[in-house]
Parts: sequence; structure tokens; C-alpha cells
Amino acid sequence: MTSDYKQKEMNLGYVQAVPRPTQDELDAFYREIYFGENVTATYQVEYSDDELRQKKLRADCNIELLSQHIAKTQDVSFLEIGCGEGFLVASSVEKGWQTLGVDYQLQPVEKFNPDIVRHVIATNPSAYLEEQISAGVKKDVIAIQNVLEHVIEPEKLLQNISGLLNPDGCLFVQVPNDFSALQRLARDQGKIEKDHWFLPPQHLNYFNDDNVGAFVRSYGFRIVDGVSDFPIEMYLWGNSSNYTKDQSLGKFAHEARIQLDLFVARNGMEKYVNFYRSAFQVGLGRNMCLVLKLHD
Repeated sequence: MTSDYKQKEMNLGYVQAVPRPTQDELDAFYREIYFGENVTATYQVEYSDDELRQKKLRADCNIELLSQHIAKTQDVSFLEIGCGEGFLVASSVEKGWQTLGVDYQLQPVEKFNPDIVRHVIATNPSAYLEEQISAGVKKDVIAIQNVLEHVIEPEKLLQNISGLLNPDGCLFVQVPNDFSALQRLARDQGKIEKDHWFLPPQHLNYFNDDNVGAFVRSYGFRIVDGVSDFPIEMYLWGNSSNYTKDQSLGKFAHEARIQLDLFVARNGMEKYVNFYRSAFQVGLGRNMCLVLKLHD
């Protein structure tokens, strides 16, 4: 797989990494490498108790956000494509939804959420999605959490999901907020020296709060709600906390993010969701967590 990637701005404003890897190369990367130690900051080999609490908190936040846009109160069918360690699947099961997660490996779920292993299938997520569409299956809620940035054809993924979603259903999309206005400001003011978020082949597609709406509209969806997560990039403006110029500070920024996020949640989920809804609306937050519905 090539290491000579360049940035290409697409017609809809988002950025792609080129050249594109083959599907076989990408499948091998996720089967054999991605969940290994020190490959990605998204998944780790071990977590502290507070990190586990915060991961559950974020999953509960996203399920609560989705539940606010689902008319059904019973028999809600939920599918997560690329379920990773299973925290969102676990929160969905706890909510009482009819839940299934799909990913290349079971091991991350077995390690961090063993109680919900029976709700997870280890297979190629793209192949599984196409099989379900061919079988005429429909779901009330579909989640792709930190998936859209990884796939070779993000537009095809959205088109496929539109064929699997009930007409009044919800699609949950979580993607990093990359090449964002805040990142551009940090670059313009000398707070960062390079586009450190540009990480192919892990990330092949780069969306932000300015362009993601146009992208999803082009493939049959509209954004009906959204929250962000903790705006860790605000630390770039602290002379003693800029973790991009001094990488030894990264663990301290991460630990602060965990503790402050748990602090925000101390007064209940409703206020927590509203806090991050406001942050999303002003373009703050490392990730965007979006609720999409099909065009009327």
C-alpha cells in the first residue's frame, strides 16, 4: 500500500486522500493491523476505569440523541456497521432495541463488552450490508461511527444504507471534524505546523461542519440534529498545552478531556446532550455526531 498520499479537494468541498488503495489492501489493513497496539488513537489495548466510563457516556449520549428522533418506542431495530469495541451496541441493547453490530473482528468486543458478543457478527461489513439489501431487510436505526472517513467509496456507502433504512428511520454518522475552521485558524496562527489529522490509509475521506451537509444531501439524506464531542483542539492555544508541538503533552490533554467530559455529564444526560449540541452548532469538537434522515 502506497505511503505517498496527497490531498484532493472534491466538488462537494470535502477532501480525499489519493491515490486510493484497492479494496483488498484496505480489507487486509483492518483485518490484520488496525486494532493493533499504537496503530490508532481510536482504539487501545487497555483503558483506565475513567476512560471506560467516558466511552460508555459517549455511547449513551449518541443513543439518547437518536432516540429523540425515533417515533417508535418498541421493537426498534438497530444495526451498527463497523461496531469496533461495541460500546454503542451495548448502549443500544441497554435501551431495549433489537440490536446487531457487524465488524471484521470480535476480539475488541470480547475484551471490552463481552456481555453483548451475541449481538455482533464478525464479517466484512460492506459485504454484509449488500447481502442485507439484497434480502430486502429494513432497519429503523443504522449507525456508522467513525466509518465514513475510512471507506474507499463513501458515496456508495450512503447510497447502500439508504436502501436498508426504513423511510422514517435514522442514520447515525460520526466523523472527525477535519480541515475545519478551527484547524485552519490554528494553522494560520502558527499553533500547528502540519495537517496532523491527515492520516491515510486510516482516513481516506475528510469532512467538516462546513461541507458534510452538502455531501449527505447529494446522496439522499438531510441532517436533522447533531452533537460534537470534547473540543480538545482548544488546547492548541495554551502555550504549555499544545500537544502537537510537544507530543509528551498528548497524554495530559487526553486525561483532561476524559475528566472534563465526565464533569459535564454530572447533571444528567439531557444537559450533557444540549451542551454538545451547542458546541456542534458553533463548530467546536473533535468529532461530529450526526442524525440523518432520508429526504422527504
